[in-house]
Amino acid sequence: MAIPFRHVAASGSYHEIGRQIGEGMRTEIVASIDFFRENFAAMGGNIDFSAAEDLTRGYVRMARRYLPQYVEEVEGVAAGSGVPFPALMVANCAEELTSSEPAVGEYDPDADPQARAAGAARGGASGVSDYCTAVAVTIGGRHIVGHNMDWYVVDAPNSMVFDVTVPDGTRFLGIAGAAYLPMLAMTSHGIGNVSNSVYSNDNRIGVPNAFVRRWTLEAPTLEEARARGLLAARARGTNHMLADTRGRIWDMETSATASAFSEADPDWPGRGDGWMVHTNHYVSVALAPYEGASGAESRTRLATAGRMLADGVARGDDPIALVTAVLRCHEPGPDECICGHPDETEPVAEQGMTVGSMICDLDERRLYACAGPPCENPYQIFEMG
Repeated sequence: MAIPFRHVAASGSYHEIGRQIGEGMRTEIVASIDFFRENFAAMGGNIDFSAAEDLTRGYVRMARRYLPQYVEEVEGVAAGSGVPFPALMVANCAEELTSSEPAVGEYDPDADPQARAAGAARGGASGVSDYCTAVAVTIGGRHIVGHNMDWYVVDAPNSMVFDVTVPDGTRFLGIAGAAYLPMLAMTSHGIGNVSNSVYSNDNRIGVPNAFVRRWTLEAPTLEEARARGLLAARARGTNHMLADTRGRIWDMETSATASAFSEADPDWPGRGDGWMVHTNHYVSVALAPYEGASGAESRTRLATAGRMLADGVARGDDPIALVTAVLRCHEPGPDECICGHPDETEPVAEQGMTVGSMICDLDERRLYACAGPPCENPYQIFEMG
């Protein structure tokens, strides 16, 4: 059965953007937050929802200092949906609050930017179910990126297509759960941003990952997106995969205090002539010391997608068809495949799946998006025009 994918267009100030999203997706936002409220401890946080709301205060303080416009956006979502701001911040700090590696101390702009501050440990102990796969290809002068977004089952029917125009005129189309800041998109600058999670071990109280990635979506160039991803006050690591219509495909891995860039590493795994893939573990030797909890399945997905992309590019396949085939792949088995389905023998709070999938044609500014596993749900087409 196809899962409907809601589409909301929003523009104006950041608060107004949030308010429009909150009003348009009120039912879905409430459903997501209710799930968090009822199941948060079982989702990996080992703390109840009220305690999680308290723990977001440090992250909010950092976000207000360095990226206040997105705090305003979340406040707008709260105003439009009727869901309290602290509850929305739990969702937008979910990676920080449920990380298997606790946050220690907080970012100190007056200290060595590579040093970890001393302090009390915060965070969970079991980690978030996040098995995302990001791909990019250039074939025959066409530039295509794709992404499978894996998360908790609750957000398959609560996801949406964001069609956002920010105050400087930059427009982006992307997918996310309605309760979250968007972190994946195709932009009016001809950039595809299909970043995904990694698990760093030097986490600290800082600007949440959702806020940093949201900021990169508005960058007018790959160079600026890379600079924004390196925000010194970031709380944790992530992976940034970026592509543009010039044929450039860049990947940058970060932890809270370190980074590595694919263009500076000729041996970067998951990269070939005209293609790149990244999953949920650090592939650069430089970031290996910062690896937290990552499973062998991430390496399997990287190898599977890499083989399919290399073969497809060598054959000269249609790039949309090739990326679609990769994102729908079930090899080699249900626990290691790119197109994820829930294990219904597990408690619902521990079930993960591909909750959304998107393919971006950067040349045509065309987004193909579906909710749920792409093997079962048709891609809907959204034109930027």
